[in-house]
Amino acid sequence: MAASDTLDWTAMMRLARSLNLPGVCEDVRSDGQPCLRAHGRLWLWWDCDHNAPGFRLPAGEREFLIASDPETFFVTREEFEFNHVLARPDRISRRWILGNLSLSWRALAPRAFVRMFPGEGPPVPQFADY
Repeated sequence: MAASDTLDWTAMMRLARSLNLPGVCEDVRSDGQPCLRAHGRLWLWWDCDHNAPGFRLPAGEREFLIASDPETFFVTREEFEFNHVLARPDRISRRWILGNLSLSWRALAPRAFVRMFPGEGPPVPQFADY
């Protein structure tokens, strides 16, 4: 990705909004960092301390991502206890972002909603309930 293609929070929000998923709203985390919530739960955020986007992941996937591409994916002490990962915005692909956001949005959706659209999207991963 060229330096001019580096993502910032505005570009991340625009990318997430391009999915046109219902139940997504802008908010601010308790630490004051901007975020998007899906169905009332943390979905995508910007870590201002590390200038990097944060993502939810199914349990066990974070270690795989970090091991497979440590130059792109990392975790901070603050995020360690959750199934979250941060990504360097100059290295992450838009395709990965869109795939992750689609999958995590579906995982956060109420089960009744998922039942209404059984074939519409990726399988529903199980996230820890926190």
